[in-house]
Amino acid sequence: ATIHSGGENSVLEDWLWDRFGVFVLFLPARSPEFNPIELVWNTLVARLKNVPLDELYAIGSDCSAIASQKIISEMTHSEVCSYYKKCNLL
Repeated sequence: ATIHSGGENSVLEDWLWDRFGVFVLFLPARSPEFNPIELVWNTLVARLKNVPLDELYAIGSDCSAIASQKIISEMTHSEVCSYYKKCNLL
């Protein structure tokens, strides 16, 4: 996906601010210190690296998607909250 710099989004930004008081802030790409979803991605990648290849082969053609879904579904609420805390959002 391309990086959204906000130039083409200024009308939407103005509307969100005027209508709802929502300020759109564009964060640097891959900046986990500001964005908890980056910490989720980092965790997912680290855990995918630990899935044995024979297990992936046994799953079949959608092995990475299925393994990713399993890993994400096993993340706990407290684990996800810790990502928000790391980003000073809780």
